[in-house]
Amino acid sequence: MKKIRVKAPVRDIIVCMKMSPKNRPVRSQPRCGTSLMELLLALAVLSAAMYPVVFIFRIGNPPKQTNQQEYTATLLAHHVIETIVARRAINPSYLPAMSDPEPVVESAEHVEPVSQYFRSISSDDSSITETNDPQLFWTLKPYKCQIDTYYLDGNLFKAIVYITYQREGRTMKVFFERLLPQKALEVNGEGEE
Repeated sequence: MKKIRVKAPVRDIIVCMKMSPKNRPVRSQPRCGTSLMELLLALAVLSAAMYPVVFIFRIGNPPKQTNQQEYTATLLAHHVIETIVARRAINPSYLPAMSDPEPVVESAEHVEPVSQYFRSISSDDSSITETNDPQLFWTLKPYKCQIDTYYLDGNLFKAIVYITYQREGRTMKVFFERLLPQKALEVNGEGEE
């Protein structure tokens, strides 16, 4: 068997010889570091853009109450604030007075009078007692209502409602506050600003 020698065309040989290491085509190497940085930058932009959406969902959920007592105290405080606002709508000069902690229901054990905001809460316009509604009486018995009031600059009046109760031997408080406008004081028949 004879070996046949094939000569490469001269043109190809010359081209190969002329190519120096500088002129040879170089394959581009993958840019791993740059693509990782691009990925991290994209994640940062995406997380910053998604924050308002997550915030809207978070504030859209009702706050979680730790227990039933706190939830009931929140409802009672809301009731008192709404009663103050309603009385203020009927009589614009009405401002609630400060009070010490007063029971929410009428009990033989308590010598203090029932809070004025819970005196006519039952169906027969009287305080809740053990005889007229035992279930509601025992539910509301641990709660006391206190009102603090303050005059502020700018003809404002601040009412703070505290509902206190005992849980695991500790006194717990839930409070709501409301700013109410007040009429300017009159001196010699003229409004004082």
